[in-house]
Amino acid sequence: MSPSGTRWRSGLGGIGLALLALAPGLGCGPAGILILTLVGGAAAVSGEPQRMTSIQGQDFDEQRISQIRSGTHTREDVVNLLGLPQTKVFMETDEEWAYRYLVPPSLLRTGMEKVLTIRFRKGTVQEVRYSISAL
Repeated sequence: MSPSGTRWRSGLGGIGLALLALAPGLGCGPAGILILTLVGGAAAVSGEPQRMTSIQGQDFDEQRISQIRSGTHTREDVVNLLGLPQTKVFMETDEEWAYRYLVPPSLLRTGMEKVLTIRFRKGTVQEVRYSISAL
């Protein structure tokens, strides 16, 4: 990390401690809102919002989904495009892979869920299903 980035993060810690010291004078409600707002902002600045909001899965690029062709692409091709799936289900003749990305709703935003399911038959893609839902 660059020296300026280190100073910036250490400065945030000092500001946070100062606000925590002042929070009891504000009262329970306003102090809680202030602290939650600052924690959320610090998470966004630090690049760690995923831990703070209990996001599940890894976001995937929708443009790559359109590149997957039935009857042409193999399991290895899909892994190269999207990475390893979160779940695999094995059936008698088929195999189904699922990718899921979930951002739960909060007070400041609506939630979102993306689900990609790919069914393989004899080692090649048979079917691709993709959906996005607001929560």
